[in-house]
Amino acid sequence: MSMRRGLFKWHQAIGATLSAVFAVIALTGAILVFRGCMKTPAPSAPVVEQPLPLMELLARAQREAGDEAITDIGLATEPDEPWVFWVDDDDETVLYFAGDGALIERRRTAGGLTQLLFKLHTGEIVGLPGQALALAAGLGMLALVATGLGMIVSRRRPRG
Repeated sequence: MSMRRGLFKWHQAIGATLSAVFAVIALTGAILVFRGCMKTPAPSAPVVEQPLPLMELLARAQREAGDEAITDIGLATEPDEPWVFWVDDDDETVLYFAGDGALIERRRTAGGLTQLLFKLHTGEIVGLPGQALALAAGLGMLALVATGLGMIVSRRRPRG
């Protein structure tokens, strides 16, 4: 059997074996690109003349979060936009504050469609075996690239 034929057989076997996983990863990844369209818009904030300093807003958010850590902060870029604080808790809480430090809304985001799609995308939805399968798919994709390039190189005939 020629090298090219052997590479082709490997290429087919890897592609056929992992095609369903590739399809799930590709489809969920394509949908996750547009996850911003699926979010509930942030509430509007009352316009304040002099917003509190960031550290004061962070302190108020931390009081609301209790013992849980604040992982991210979204700065208000317009006068009617809220300051957003993400809390590292089981409910994946998002806190929206006005510039004067008033809590506008506390939103629980755990269990949403985006989270489900992300867990499907990473294989996390079925635990460690799913993550191992996602890893195998990633490595399988590299094997497909290698075997595909190998077939291209082996097809070239020496000149002269």
